[in-house]
This record gives sequence, C-alpha cells and structure tokens, in this order.
Amino acid sequence: MGAGKSFEVMIDVKDSGHGIPGAQQKTIFQPGYSTKKRGWGLGLSLTKRIVEQYHNGSIFVKESAPHQGTTFRVELSKEDKK
Repeated sequence: MGAGKSFEVMIDVKDSGHGIPGAQQKTIFQPGYSTKKRGWGLGLSLTKRIVEQYHNGSIFVKESAPHQGTTFRVELSKEDKK
C-alpha cells in the first residue's frame, strides 16, 4: 500500500425505538440532552467526542422514522503511516 493511503470504516447502528424528529437530530449530541427522566444525557455526547477527537471520525443520524427507529452512522478514517 502507498504511503498516506486513507482507509475508511463505516459502522451503522440501528435501533427499533420511537425515532428522532428532524429538529432534535443535532441537539441529541449535546451534553445533558436526554428524553429520559433518569440519566445524565452523556452517552451520545461522549461518543461523539471520542469518535471525533480520538479517531478522526464522525457520527451522525443516517436515518430516522417515527415508530421505526433510528440508524446512526460512525465513520472512521485512518491514515497509513507506512
């Protein structure tokens, strides 16, 4: 493989929940955001920080439909140092 070649991994995670309305799809990654009465609302914000800052990647809502669930996509890049 040539020097500087970029590899990409895409991981889709799908649930069968209620779905996420379009207006909330950006705010769900903010610290403290939760739809639950209990909890800290840190899961998605920590995931986003780890993916972006430590793995040079991204996470976003790929698709979401009411009563059909949500699919998140995680994209990771790695630069070949050889």
